[in-house]
Amino acid sequence: MSAPLLEVEDLHVGFRGADGIVEAVRGVDFSVAPGEIVGVVGESGSGKSLSMLAVMRLLGTTARITGGRVRFAGEDLLAAGEARMRDIRGRDIAMVFQDPQSALNPALTIGRQMTDVVRAHRRVSAGGARRIAAEALERVGISDAARRLDAYPHQFSGGMRQRALIAMAIACRPRLLIADEPTTALDVTVQAQIVNLIAELRRDLDLAVVFISHNLQLVAEIVDRVMVMYGGRVVEDGPVADIETAARHPYTRLLKACVPSLQGPLGPLTTIEGAPPRLGRMPAGCPFAPRCPQAVDRCEREMPALVADAGRRVACWRPQ
Repeated sequence: MSAPLLEVEDLHVGFRGADGIVEAVRGVDFSVAPGEIVGVVGESGSGKSLSMLAVMRLLGTTARITGGRVRFAGEDLLAAGEARMRDIRGRDIAMVFQDPQSALNPALTIGRQMTDVVRAHRRVSAGGARRIAAEALERVGISDAARRLDAYPHQFSGGMRQRALIAMAIACRPRLLIADEPTTALDVTVQAQIVNLIAELRRDLDLAVVFISHNLQLVAEIVDRVMVMYGGRVVEDGPVADIETAARHPYTRLLKACVPSLQGPLGPLTTIEGAPPRLGRMPAGCPFAPRCPQAVDRCEREMPALVADAGRRVACWRPQ
């Protein structure tokens, strides 16, 4: 096994509240190896995107990292100055956001936005930056790329805008791509195209990828490993084949069951009763206990640790 490219240890992220810091990410641990695709899944509010924004140091003013360590290629990102982080973002680690319409500036052409990124990280002329931008657009499947650089975001379809964001992310050849629910606003056909595109880029560019999604079935198509989050914690983590065939945490199994099957007769949709825990009102024990059909008294009293077992990790008092 090669050394991890990204290592996150005991990460805590909180928001300032009237009574102090309210934690939304509570002790997250994971790593990503070079060339590996890791899927991060869970409901809204589980801490998926917030954890990755913390890795990128893009939390803004309302949230702060309250503990933990983040290392990229051996470098401590939490100790790096803002100037150093500006060098790393876009060049070494790139992020694709969930809504391309809001991520792109409507007043600037696609080409202007892409060449600004390229010239911020690579010493090239304006013409050289434009060639790199056109090559990146071609790589993500946008035809007539040189001409399309002069288009504005509103002249692209939703799928094309997402491809343009991905092209912008890979233009400087990063080592790690973080894709934050890049298929959420797209129809099913275009979703499949974007997922396949990310898999191709991983193979062709030797990228490591973190693919964030609420859809376990979607990420299972391309990832090597799945990390399931709930209540700001990792509740299960393991090879995708194991999670697909024999998930051990009740939450993971319910996430799988919520995706309707297109085979066989249609039946009632499976749902997870209740709602995710609110910030500042986390249960004393397992955060999923109030919604878990298998919970016992211990689940409500004690927080289960994330325990490693045969290449997998699960945080549950009654794993299957």
